[in-house]
Amino acid sequence: MSFGIGLSGMKAAKQDLDVVSNNIANSNTIGFKGSRTEFSDVYASSLSGGSAGTVNGSGVKVAAIKQSFQEGSLSYTNGALDMAISGNGFFVVNDNGSNLYSRAGYFEMNSDNYIVDNMGNRLQGFAADAAGNILSGSMKDLQISQADMPAKVTTSLEGVINLDARSVVPSVTTFNSSDPTSYNTTMAFNIYDSVGKPHSVGLYFSKDQTLPNQWDIHYQVDGADLTSTSVINFESNGQVSAGNGAYTLNIPAASIGGGVDPISIELDLTGASQLGIVSSVNQATQDGYPPGKMTGLQIGDGGAVLANYSNGQTLSRGKIVLAEFVNNQGLEPIGDSLWRAGSNSGAPNFGLAGSGTLGVLEAGALELSNVDLSIELVQLIEAQRNYQSNAKTIETSSSLTQTLMNIV
Repeated sequence: MSFGIGLSGMKAAKQDLDVVSNNIANSNTIGFKGSRTEFSDVYASSLSGGSAGTVNGSGVKVAAIKQSFQEGSLSYTNGALDMAISGNGFFVVNDNGSNLYSRAGYFEMNSDNYIVDNMGNRLQGFAADAAGNILSGSMKDLQISQADMPAKVTTSLEGVINLDARSVVPSVTTFNSSDPTSYNTTMAFNIYDSVGKPHSVGLYFSKDQTLPNQWDIHYQVDGADLTSTSVINFESNGQVSAGNGAYTLNIPAASIGGGVDPISIELDLTGASQLGIVSSVNQATQDGYPPGKMTGLQIGDGGAVLANYSNGQTLSRGKIVLAEFVNNQGLEPIGDSLWRAGSNSGAPNFGLAGSGTLGVLEAGALELSNVDLSIELVQLIEAQRNYQSNAKTIETSSSLTQTLMNIV
């Protein structure tokens, strides 16, 4: 009996050594989760029965090898598509139609423009349409379109300018942009037409000939004066009068070179002022932009995959989906820092990062192995002593048997 007991102890200790060795070997594996060996005692049933005080144990066995899903430390990198989950959840990747789950967030874009892990499995998420709107109906492989971003025609301008209340009426009463004596000050905007060509719009302000708190506004596009004009009135405190400051500027196609659509722009000057300080432009913004080529990817809030373009714009190209399980211990490890859902894990619940109990995504970071080498080295010594001790019981039992044989 003692031979079998000692042998079971050596076998269990050997398995413990294997688990500890595997933990140590993967101490630098991204997304790796360490395991521990759980033992249980063995009692043989007896045909003759026996009281509780006389039944002897029959050894030990490995009851389970359990993984620890404690979160590992984060290591920050320069990888645009490196990601780590801070909190609960797993990345979802597709391997030839089968969903697998991982905490290893090293991703890249392959030659077919799919976001893949280092084994070529495709990252799962919600796709986006051409305008960057997320299509959350179904989860699919995240593929990034390489198409150029089209131009956006300018439709609104916002200007904040102070017009010097001390200004005198221009000496020349007929406006001419070439004659600085026919106006007091100017401000300029850059705009874009329907194909993304840039143009300049100039606003020329002339103090009214008769009304002290009124200014005339003249317009110029690409150096050519337009016939349309506007007026802006101020209160005695220097603020824009109610009902003033909002205008519609219509630019005919002929004024911007032809071959494009005419431009209708909403001009907002409600933030202007008339104060007794030097005229100055504080803000001149517009909402158009030229076409752009994709220059790279980045991960935004909530797992948004954002494409960067040469025109300075960003556009959402998809959103990463995470998975969580009722019982992480029920997941089946398959190697390559991947798990498969098992019967004991429960079905995966999918959601966006930061929603419900799912963790948040840390862009430009990787989750390190959660193995603590100092603990594992201590465990290695304990497993070694356990193995040696069980070997000693076999040696002692063998010695006793030999003694008995010598008597006979």
